[in-house]
Amino acid sequence: MAQTVQNVTLSLTLPITCHICLGKVRQPVVCTNNHVFCSICIDLWLKNNSQCPACRVPITPENPCKEIIGGTSESEPMLSHTVRKHLRKTRLELLHREYEDEIDCLQKEVEELKSKNLSLESQIKTILDPLALMQGSQNEDKHPLADNPSKMDPDSLVEWKKKLRTANEIYEKVKDDVDKLKEANKKLKLENGGLLRENLRLKAEVDNRSPQNL
Repeated sequence: MAQTVQNVTLSLTLPITCHICLGKVRQPVVCTNNHVFCSICIDLWLKNNSQCPACRVPITPENPCKEIIGGTSESEPMLSHTVRKHLRKTRLELLHREYEDEIDCLQKEVEELKSKNLSLESQIKTILDPLALMQGSQNEDKHPLADNPSKMDPDSLVEWKKKLRTANEIYEKVKDDVDKLKEANKKLKLENGGLLRENLRLKAEVDNRSPQNL
């Protein structure tokens, strides 16, 4: 009875399907992250690739897949070449769909960043326009003082100085805000470029994982 329980436990803990052909594992091998494949399937995969198809960990002579004890016996009927071909095609279609979804998400992020960039540029223009008006107003305010200094009483002069000081403070504050917005805009453009590069990398990876490369 104990022997029967032990065998059942062993059977339940063995891998069920190969990550490549999606069939029962035969002559099982595992990568360093314990993803399981048929030895035939992984040998075929490694002819055109050098990493685990499930987790992308490198598979090299220094870091090979390891055989494990257990799995389905080779005496059991093997799946036909046509069936295995269809299983591989189905798996690749699922992977392709997964990467397409990820690409769509990245494209949405890119569009959101573009929208934020446009919003920031609009804010910068809105801020810069009042600056030009403010500077023009300051120049107009200075002319009466320069043209008719004798007509300005001390109280008016103090009032004009206060207005000029306030205008200068507003100008400096707005200038700092503009610099911060420009810096934020620059960071968003860098992030946008990074997302575009990641998008291209994922598309290239999807192309490399086409059925012809298996």
